[in-house]
Amino acid sequence: MFLLWAGCLIIVCACGLSLVIARTAERGAKRSLHQSLHHFSPYVRYMQDKHDLNGIGFAQQLTRHMGGLSLFGLSFTSLSMIGGAVLFLGPALAAGGPAVIGFGWPVLTCLGIVTASSLAALASAIPTAGGCYHWALSAGGRRMGLWSGWLHFLGTILMLVTANLLLADWLYKVMETRLGYAGGGELYYALLIVLFLTQALLNVRGVHSIGKIAAISSGLQLVVWLAIILFFVAASWPAIYPFQMLSGTDPIAGSAAGNSQSGMVIGMLMLQRLFLGIDHAGQMAEETKDPRIIVPWSIFFSSVALGLFGFILFVLLMMWFPLGSEGLYAYSDIGTWFITLWTTKWGAMSNTILLLLVISFVWMNGNASVAAASRTLFAMARDEAVPFSSRLSAVSVLYRTPLRAVLAVSIVACVTSLVFKAVAAGAMTPQTTLLQLILFSVAALHIALALPIGAKLYGEITNRNLSKLKGPWNLGAYGVFADAISVCWLSISAAGAFAFMNPIVLLSITIAVLIGGLLIEWKYRALLKKVPFKVVGSIRFSRRSIDECIRIERKFPQH
Repeated sequence: MFLLWAGCLIIVCACGLSLVIARTAERGAKRSLHQSLHHFSPYVRYMQDKHDLNGIGFAQQLTRHMGGLSLFGLSFTSLSMIGGAVLFLGPALAAGGPAVIGFGWPVLTCLGIVTASSLAALASAIPTAGGCYHWALSAGGRRMGLWSGWLHFLGTILMLVTANLLLADWLYKVMETRLGYAGGGELYYALLIVLFLTQALLNVRGVHSIGKIAAISSGLQLVVWLAIILFFVAASWPAIYPFQMLSGTDPIAGSAAGNSQSGMVIGMLMLQRLFLGIDHAGQMAEETKDPRIIVPWSIFFSSVALGLFGFILFVLLMMWFPLGSEGLYAYSDIGTWFITLWTTKWGAMSNTILLLLVISFVWMNGNASVAAASRTLFAMARDEAVPFSSRLSAVSVLYRTPLRAVLAVSIVACVTSLVFKAVAAGAMTPQTTLLQLILFSVAALHIALALPIGAKLYGEITNRNLSKLKGPWNLGAYGVFADAISVCWLSISAAGAFAFMNPIVLLSITIAVLIGGLLIEWKYRALLKKVPFKVVGSIRFSRRSIDECIRIERKFPQH
C-alpha cells in the first residue's frame, strides 16, 4: 500500500508542479523583450520570424504553417496515449505488475514534466530545425553537437521502427481474427512497407498537411479518452478490483523479470517509451509561427496532458481488467480484452471505428518520428555535418519540405525494420524483441537530450555567460534546479536501459559506438578546418549574411 499512496501523492505533486512551472514561465515571457505580434498581420509576424532565423544564420526555406494547435497536435501525437494503452501497457504490466501504474507512472509523469520544462527553455532560446543537435552545439561545442545529433537521429529512427513493427504485427493479427485471412510472412512485410510508404508520402506533402492531420488526431485522442472513461463508468461499475490492487508488484503470468524490483524497473522503462518524442516539436521550429513561444508551450503541455490523462486512463483500465476470465490470464492481454469488451457492449460497427482510430493514432506516432528525424538530418546536412550534405540539405520548391531527408529517413527505417524482423524472428521472442528496441531507443534519446541540458547546467554553475541560451520561455532561477533534475533522470534512465539489455545486443552497441565515435571525431576535425561559427550577441550557426539569406529565399516564396 505504501507504493500506491506514494504514487497518489506524486501525481498530486505533478499537478501542482505543472501549474507552478506554467506560471513561472508565463511571467518570464512577460518580462522578456520578445513580442509575439499577435495583433498584427500574418505578414508582419512572418517577417519577424524570418529575420529572427536570418539572425541565426539560416535562410527561411521551409514554410511557416504550424500554429499553436497544429504543433501541440504533432507533439501530443508523437507521445500516443491511446496507442500506448493498447500496445505498450500490457507488456509493461506483464513485467512489473499493477504498481507500474500505481507508482511508476506518477514518477514518470513528474520527471517527464520537469524534463519537458528544461527542453522547452532550450527550444525557446534556439528555434531551429536542428532541435537538440543545435542545442548541444550551442551549449557544448561542435563535438557535443555531433554526438547529440547522431544519437537523437538514431533514437528517433528506433522509435519509428518500434511503432511500425508493433502496428504491422497488430494489423496482421486483426486481419487474421476479423477477416480469417492469414497471408503468412509476405502479408506482414507488405503491411510494414505500406506503413512507411504512407508516412513518407504525408511528410513529402509538407508541414501544412502534417499540421492539420496532427491537430485532428490529437483532438480525436482526447475524444476517445473521454469516451473510454464514460464507457467504463457506465458499463462496468463497480470495478472488479479495488483501487488497492494498484500497489501490487506481482507480474502475473508475465515474462520472467527476475524479482519484483527488477520487473518494476523494466515496466517503467517500457512505459517510458510513451514519453519519447517529448522534444519533437523542437525540430519543427523553422516551420512554426512565433516559435520562441509556441514550441516550448507545445513541448510542456503535451507532456502534462500525457502524464495526467494517461494516469486516469491506465488506472481505470487496470481496475476493470477481469484477470482470469474470458480466457485471459496475463496482463499482456489487456489490449485484446479492451477491444473485445468494447465490441460486446457497442457492436461490431463501433469496434471497427475504434480499431481504425487506434491504428491512426499509432500511425501518426510514426509519422511524427519521420518528421522529427528528417528535420534533424536536414539541419545537420545544412551544417555539413553528415555525408552527402548538399543532397540531404536540399529543400523541395514545390512542397517546401526537406524532401531527400524525408526519403532517406523512411528508407533507412524501412530497411532496418525488415532486416530486424527477419533476423530477430527466430532468435528472440516478440516480448524480448520489443523490450530490446525500447531499451535501445530510451538510452539513445535520453543521452542525446542529457548532453545539451548538462552542458547548459555546467555553464550556469560555473557562471559562464549563457545569455544566448536564454529565451523568452524560461524558469529564471528555478531553471538550474529543473536542469539538474532532468540531467540526473535522463542519465539514470539511460543507465537502467543499458543494464537490462541483452549481452549480445549490448556488445553490438558498444562496437557500433566505437566505430561511430571514430567517424564523429574525424568529422569534427574536418569541420575545425572551416571558419568557426560566430557568436555575436546571439548564437550564429553560419557565416551567411542576411543579404545572402534573402537571395536564397527568393527561390522559396511564402504562400
